[in-house]
Amino acid sequence: MKTQIIQLEAHDDHISIRDKMNWSKTPRILLVLPRYGKFDLNTLDLKLLQRHAKSLGAELGLVTKSAKVIRSADALNISVFESNLAAQREAWHLSKRKKYRKRKSPQNLREKQKEFHSKESEWRKHPAARLLFFTLGVLALLMVFVAFLPRAEVLLVPEKRTQSLIIPVRANANITEVFLSGSVPAHSAGVTLTESRSTGASGRLAVPAKNARGTVIFRNLTDSPLPIPAGTIIRSLNNEEIRFKTMDNAEIEGGIEAEVEVRVEALIFGEEGNLDPNLLEAIEGNLGLSLAATNPNPILGGSNDFVLAPSAQDRSELRDLLMNSFYQQAEDKIAKELNVEDLLFPSAVSDAEIIEEVYDPSEGDPGDRLTLNMSVEFEIRFAKGTDLAELAQSSLDASLPTGFAPIPNTLRFEHLSDFENNASGITSWQMRVEQDLRPIITSAQIAALMQGRTTEIATENLQENLELAEAPIIKITPSWWKWMPIAPFRIELVVK
Repeated sequence: MKTQIIQLEAHDDHISIRDKMNWSKTPRILLVLPRYGKFDLNTLDLKLLQRHAKSLGAELGLVTKSAKVIRSADALNISVFESNLAAQREAWHLSKRKKYRKRKSPQNLREKQKEFHSKESEWRKHPAARLLFFTLGVLALLMVFVAFLPRAEVLLVPEKRTQSLIIPVRANANITEVFLSGSVPAHSAGVTLTESRSTGASGRLAVPAKNARGTVIFRNLTDSPLPIPAGTIIRSLNNEEIRFKTMDNAEIEGGIEAEVEVRVEALIFGEEGNLDPNLLEAIEGNLGLSLAATNPNPILGGSNDFVLAPSAQDRSELRDLLMNSFYQQAEDKIAKELNVEDLLFPSAVSDAEIIEEVYDPSEGDPGDRLTLNMSVEFEIRFAKGTDLAELAQSSLDASLPTGFAPIPNTLRFEHLSDFENNASGITSWQMRVEQDLRPIITSAQIAALMQGRTTEIATENLQENLELAEAPIIKITPSWWKWMPIAPFRIELVVK
């Protein structure tokens, strides 16, 4: 039943106690009087508090050790308890205070002993009975010694067995977890490399040195004389880039078929200006309508000088050398950032993205050395060693022989076949996974083979029933004891 416990203070009186009782909503109100200090409730105060409790529909109880308060509560049929816990456990009724009785004078202890002392049976006094009980006690003590005092330590070296599997592995960039079927996530890492290298130029570049010179004969197509100013342009009909200019002012007489010879000079330098006869035929400008021209003799004198310049082969070889260096650097750099167990796929470097490729000198320019500045971005694919170990362990655990357990830290795996990349970006290969096993040996199994037996028999039982690589080693404490403990918990098993 619910009880409202009200702890009273030394300064409380029946009025303040009534106020505290007004908050109670329980069928029992327990007033706990202070244990120390002067605090008294007389019979009238208790009567008023009892009536107030009844008006609240509650039963009043007290916790106190004051004899005066207890007597007053007893007179009013108010329950009194020694503690809050007692009030919760005991029924509320008339006070269960101890009734003080008049102490009786103690009786003579020797007389009391004689009163309750029964006469011992005669057979128990007989020497044979006493010897029997003594012997039984010694035997019981010896049994306790045999059962609990000896201690044995058993060192076993079980035979190891190697579990081996060959499993297919597929590294797929589209998955995020390891599957027992052999799929593991494929990861990628990016690296950007920049390098500059130079090589000597092995090619030659023709540089125009002199321009060609010769003469051209102009033929008049009209009856009127015509001036031919210096700088008049004449070109070949076969190649519009080969152009010549007249070097002197000239004038042709009037009349059809009148002719005049004028010196000309090539506008392009080098050997390209050298022409065979009758190749200059077109006159640029208005004079081309009135005059005709040709070179009856070859035009010669154009020459070239040759200087060192990078060839196309120089550029190709320098680029291949730099790209091979980039591929090796990319694999080495990524390998340093990966864990030792991670697997970097062979030819894992994808096609490089050329960020910058600058040649110096540019194509067609002379120079005795060729320099190439390149920046390349690579993406390298790999598989995490933790994923491969998880796949290997899961595959081995799925085919673990009954009665065997794996030896910790003996998991091994190696890659057997070549790595194959398909069109969907999946890298496939085969992997051999291995681990060492040992038979499961329990303490209960060992205790059943050894309890209470001599060390020789216990050793034979272990060798006959267990697959051991070495003979078992048994150490008994104390060393002079020859039997195994009877209590199983006194046999300690150590598996190496």
